Amino acid sequence: SRAQQRIARARPAAAAALALLALTAGCSGAREADPRPTIVVSVPPQAWLVERLVGDAAEIVVMIPPGASPATFEPELGQLRALSRASLYVKVGHPHFPFEATSIDRLLAVHPELRVIDLSLGEGSADHDPHLWLSPARVAAMIEPLAEALKTAVPDAADELPARSDALRRDVAATDAALRSVLASARGKSFLSVHAAWGHLAADYGLIQIAVEQDNKAPDPHRLAELIDRARALGIAVVFAQPQFDPASAELIAAELGARVEWIDPLARDWADNLVRVAKQLAAATRETAAQPDRAVDR
Repeated sequence: SRAQQRIARARPAAAAALALLALTAGCSGAREADPRPTIVVSVPPQAWLVERLVGDAAEIVVMIPPGASPATFEPELGQLRALSRASLYVKVGHPHFPFEATSIDRLLAVHPELRVIDLSLGEGSADHDPHLWLSPARVAAMIEPLAEALKTAVPDAADELPARSDALRRDVAATDAALRSVLASARGKSFLSVHAAWGHLAADYGLIQIAVEQDNKAPDPHRLAELIDRARALGIAVVFAQPQFDPASAELIAAELGARVEWIDPLARDWADNLVRVAKQLAAATRETAAQPDRAVDR
């Protein structure tokens, strides 16, 4: 009947309204039970850094959840609520980081009272790669200003911050040493990545990143053909893709090269372990490309 059809059409809207009401009530209760300050960060590796510095003294909210693309993701209701109660926002801060440019900056303008720390530390005007956290040297430089900001934002952690900062510096240095060891055999070698996420890591450890996309844009057919010819000449055996994006382009290029697709994630939360995993994948891939000439790298 028409009445039954109207009821059926109304159900999704009613369900959505009830879900929103439940979420609001749940959030309110959770905040009453959890008086800790809220720290909001843009990407999961920043959450790892904050957690290493303050432990469980703060609620840490990540704006870009696992699996989401920084190029297309828009904050959801729970994240907007977290932003409204936050005592500190930790930005990537790079002008070419699309998520902050399209979503976060306008949201922060609505919350002028919210303290913001920019972890680009002024870098980025002449560099189009926003993935600064993939460079251990840059992460080491982030620790002191981040700890200083957290001293005010999370007062209960202030006394432990010096010791935690020292421990974090040691772990970052150990990660750097591990990457230098793992990637020693890959110096001067090229690897092919669909997304231009690994430029800082490549530069730090003497590798050459060949990126298919530039500024989150796919290449035109002429440039793509040139890239495939270059990769074929180098004997590239692995095409690296990022799990936040559609694998179709990586699979297409791999098929053209007779190569395989492997996944490396620049947004993984377990920063240190992830970089070592990625380094091992890069080193293994360059060992397979036996046709590659060695190139001198001045670093």
